[in-house]
Amino acid sequence: MTKCFFETRKQSARGTDSIAADIMRHLHARQYLGKAVVICEQPVALLAASRKQWLKLTRTIQKQRSSTLNAEKILKYTHTITRMQQQRFTHKPPLEDPEADVYFLTPNDCTYMPPHCYSLYVVMPLSGDDLRPILKQAPTEALVVDYDHTTPWQQHGLQSKDQLEQHVLDEWQQVKHFLMAHKIDAAVLARSGMQDIDIMDDALDILLGMSHQFLRIANEFQRSLELARPLRISLAARKEYDAVMLLAYRVQALSPGAFTQHFLETFNEDDTFFLSDDIRRMFIDNQALCDIVERHYQARRPHLAKALLAKANSCCRR
Repeated sequence: MTKCFFETRKQSARGTDSIAADIMRHLHARQYLGKAVVICEQPVALLAASRKQWLKLTRTIQKQRSSTLNAEKILKYTHTITRMQQQRFTHKPPLEDPEADVYFLTPNDCTYMPPHCYSLYVVMPLSGDDLRPILKQAPTEALVVDYDHTTPWQQHGLQSKDQLEQHVLDEWQQVKHFLMAHKIDAAVLARSGMQDIDIMDDALDILLGMSHQFLRIANEFQRSLELARPLRISLAARKEYDAVMLLAYRVQALSPGAFTQHFLETFNEDDTFFLSDDIRRMFIDNQALCDIVERHYQARRPHLAKALLAKANSCCRR
């Protein structure tokens, strides 16, 4: 049996708009994982209500973007808005519309499921015959979100979403142990507000000396976090997560080899954005490059100095 998970949710009020709003808020947190399927009795009506709620969410984020002067938040919101505007909703089966992102289907349309479908929303009763082809095709660690509450998911081999959330905590402990073994404290990084350049650069220099090991651990944590979303965590924990993920973005941006968008997908594709302002200037100012590299050598950050030189040379060859 495929190892899937389930979560039971309740809509805040009666009506199609209410359930559509809750599904869209939930999906918003998981949109980077892959495709999604909503299993319902009236796909056309629920699709229309959901699209309206999706547009409403998009407008909310646009307002958040316009109300901040923080460059990091502006770029993050811009990337999110662009992705949300590109999401395609359909009530056609996957074989008829393979390029869609969110499918609204009846159980009869679920004999073939879209690939990489990690989010399944169920708003109607399902029989065993309905479930078998769905669960058989679901990828490992897919999440079924149940609004109907009549299906005994555990009897079908599914585990509670609590297990996914516990996995996040376990992976986070691995990250913290790795960092502490190299004298990097995530709590100190978070308390500095990620704005203390020296603290971040010291950590970056250390991690560039072991980039493959760090990125592997950070990637495993990030993946567990994506699979468990939406996830309620404390503000302190969220700041620590953000600080470490920002370090991962920067390590990846300055490491040789194939560059993937995985760490950047919730922010912006421009990897130089994740470097401090003076470092970004070096890509257009040779003197700034020499000054910055020399400063890092003087501060005993050889890995960072060499990585910046290599990155600058790579940019010049493009």
